[in-house]
Amino acid sequence: MLLGAGMGRRLLPLSWTVPKPALPVLGRPIGVEILHRLYRFGFDETVVNLHHLPDAVRAVLAEPNAGYLPRVRFTHEPIILGTGGGIGNAAPLLRGAGPVLVHNCDFLSDIDLAALLTAHRASGMLATLVLIDPRPGYSKVEIDAAGRIVSLAGKPEVDPGRVASSHVFTGCHVIDERVLDLIPVGRPSSIVSDVYVDLAARGQLGSFVHRGFWWEFGTPEQYLEGSLRLFDLPAERLGHMTSHDPIRRIGNGVVSLGAGATVQDDVEIEGRLALGLASLVGRGARLRDSVVLGETWIGPNARLDRVIVGPGVEIPAGFRGHRALIARLRPGAGEAIAGLRRDGELAILELEQPRSAIE
Repeated sequence: MLLGAGMGRRLLPLSWTVPKPALPVLGRPIGVEILHRLYRFGFDETVVNLHHLPDAVRAVLAEPNAGYLPRVRFTHEPIILGTGGGIGNAAPLLRGAGPVLVHNCDFLSDIDLAALLTAHRASGMLATLVLIDPRPGYSKVEIDAAGRIVSLAGKPEVDPGRVASSHVFTGCHVIDERVLDLIPVGRPSSIVSDVYVDLAARGQLGSFVHRGFWWEFGTPEQYLEGSLRLFDLPAERLGHMTSHDPIRRIGNGVVSLGAGATVQDDVEIEGRLALGLASLVGRGARLRDSVVLGETWIGPNARLDRVIVGPGVEIPAGFRGHRALIARLRPGAGEAIAGLRRDGELAILELEQPRSAIE
């Protein structure tokens, strides 16, 4: 099951028009890339829950579903049900084939899914969570010497002597079908607080520690930083996670170039640049370490440094942007986002400084 119903509030204002499963990473929708990866590991069917911009999610995940993706079936949530309620609502489609892999739609990784399933089946646990080493800003998941999860975000409270190590939950997990019966019925719920905390207390929650690549694209800062980091991976490793747009060197920079994208004369590119399909960068523009989504026009002599440009945005000639997310303004919505300012028809959100501890 791919959890695709989320509102993407942390990605505003980009998620006004782009639902999380459709978020392009080096030009390709992240939901499609996750489905590609599932198919390569032998999954032939995936259930996706919908709420925010459901038609856009359907169009992205169903349209290319021909021969190289799992069969996709959708559930719709008129009221968003959370990670637990969403799985419970889809239970009739999930039963009958053994363990269920659950995958958030906002991260890419090189998790060995075959090894994960093997470990889960051998453990006898009701659920197995994929964990990584601690990172700033994420709740701790604590495990004992046998690899059983004993506490999630401090619940339940445990004797520190039982804790062998601390980790972070990736949003990838395998559940036994019996877990579906433990999810509260008829209301929104969290799979962690409403199910997994109790399983941890009962010693029925297993762990699978992943030592490779994992990156969540859940905030504008994470989206920009993660996109840039992908450029730095060896080609073979990158290919295990995403098909991505063609990557080539232009001037002093490295660019993932979407279909129909155009870079005019005298453009300076430094660092890394993701340039979406049918975008145009005008003469004399200078771009550095940025992500430009599809059907965007960057005016002549514009300067963009660590900037995310949303789809369909027109950047005026001579515009200067530094460490910002720029999207098309949605009337009446700007006041809901702290720090958002208006510049003509543009909504501009300044990005936070990257934390050195995440390096």
